[in-house]
Amino acid sequence: MGSKIKLTNSTGTKITNEELCTLGSQHAVITWVTPQQRADTSMYIGETPKHLKKHTFALDSEFHYLEMYNLKPSTRYWYQVESNGVKGSLNSFTTLPAPKGKYLFSFAVMSDTHINYGEVAEDINEIYFGKLVDYANPLLTQCILDSKRRNIDLAVITGDLTDTASRLQYLGLRNQLLPYFGDTPYLLCPGNHDKYTKNSGLGEQGFLDNLADREKTYTSIIFKDYLFLLIDSCRQDENWGDIDPVQMRWIESMLTTNKDRPAFLFLHHPCNGPDLWFGIKNNREFLKLTRSFPNIQGIFCGHIHRNYVSVNRLMTGSRPYVEVPATVQFPCAYAVVRVYENGFAYNSYKVSRLDLSEMSRERFILKKGGKAILTRYCLGRIGDRSFSYFNDQLFRPKQYELSVTLDNTNANKLYENARSIDGASLIPAYDTKKAKVILGRYDSLHLTTQAFREKFFRYGAYARIMEVGNES
Repeated sequence: MGSKIKLTNSTGTKITNEELCTLGSQHAVITWVTPQQRADTSMYIGETPKHLKKHTFALDSEFHYLEMYNLKPSTRYWYQVESNGVKGSLNSFTTLPAPKGKYLFSFAVMSDTHINYGEVAEDINEIYFGKLVDYANPLLTQCILDSKRRNIDLAVITGDLTDTASRLQYLGLRNQLLPYFGDTPYLLCPGNHDKYTKNSGLGEQGFLDNLADREKTYTSIIFKDYLFLLIDSCRQDENWGDIDPVQMRWIESMLTTNKDRPAFLFLHHPCNGPDLWFGIKNNREFLKLTRSFPNIQGIFCGHIHRNYVSVNRLMTGSRPYVEVPATVQFPCAYAVVRVYENGFAYNSYKVSRLDLSEMSRERFILKKGGKAILTRYCLGRIGDRSFSYFNDQLFRPKQYELSVTLDNTNANKLYENARSIDGASLIPAYDTKKAKVILGRYDSLHLTTQAFREKFFRYGAYARIMEVGNES
């Protein structure tokens, strides 16, 4: 994966992989790593860069997971992480607007847990892309426990619960893992891996007999006067998705019958247009059907193992189509949807076992820039991990990055200089012989351009401006 950058600062500590994980109207989560150094988890934060207050959240960790509460909606904050007296770059974000109306309930969304008990599919995600099949059980367990600490009222898992649909996997889920939900109800969609019959897989019958407790692979429930549709987009031993005509008629019937109820739809495969990685083949028919129902609040899926949010302005306006990340592959995450009278807020959270999330990132194998590519693709942009949706408007935050990419030796020199003056952090570059020095991340292009001039005169380095997670 390329040579390591030598540490030269007095504490032996460096800030790496700093990421604004998720952002709400009143909270934010930031994560970072201090490789091979246990340190405090601290942050300076305030509404102006000259008046920042220090908060310390933990005292002895290599993997730093920081959550700040009691923020104001629609407000810009400046922040700077710190460990062992070493500071990251000075950054900013603007909190999301809060959805209008009374808070009603919340639910978690998880996907692609790939429980295997050693019976693995040996797919490309496992071989090349950091899929942690050997840690699938503790990752799902921790995601369940983490989501329950956020006081969810319901959970939905959108498929690929198992890796090969074996009896052992289904029984392990039923008897050992899903019971961690306790008294929190959960709903399950099948994924393409749950319909494998090759290599002694039980296919959808195993899903129905051992997990679903229902006659069909698709179903609906009314929860808190909201319609939840669980759609089966999978076919036996196929990776491509497809929704059969019988289900299409059922979806139309359920939405028509419940046209006065807000609705959330769940399926395993992406459905908003053609997808290069095995989305549903009949996406046009599905979009044509669902465009007639404005009561649909959002559509959630998995399968692609990434954070990604899209809209289809032509067909369905600003309605969000949300791809939920895998629990078993970087960023090893789950999502929470908080529902209000006139909309909802969405946040994707890395699992609190940040050591496993980083292990997945490190296992990504490509000759050029594997970790950088994985971070961009799977973690996505901050607007893919956080948004508010109300009054038919989608509010998505942005963050722009000011960075310099240099060979490892010169990157370390710039990092040491910058972190001693303003603060800085390091992340992998696409070229494994290089590293990227982060000089700042800002919530507006204007602030980034302003900082560009300041950093150029200060360090003589020509920095690049780009949206975080959207590098070209």
